Amino acid sequence: MAEGRLKKKRKEKGLMQTEVAKKVGISIMSYQRYESGKRVPDAIHAILIAQALNSTVEELFGK
Repeated sequence: MAEGRLKKKRKEKGLMQTEVAKKVGISIMSYQRYESGKRVPDAIHAILIAQALNSTVEELFGK
């Protein structure tokens, strides 16, 4: 699932959820929902999250 990939990549980069949320320009609650799998980011936010984590949308959200 994407939520596991988000958390793993964030931890690999040594970032906190608040840091990723700030880089993307979203609330910490929104990021937490994406990471936990409760919500799926729209295309723009998926791209911004991937950039913040030096990753790709496919790697983080692909099947």
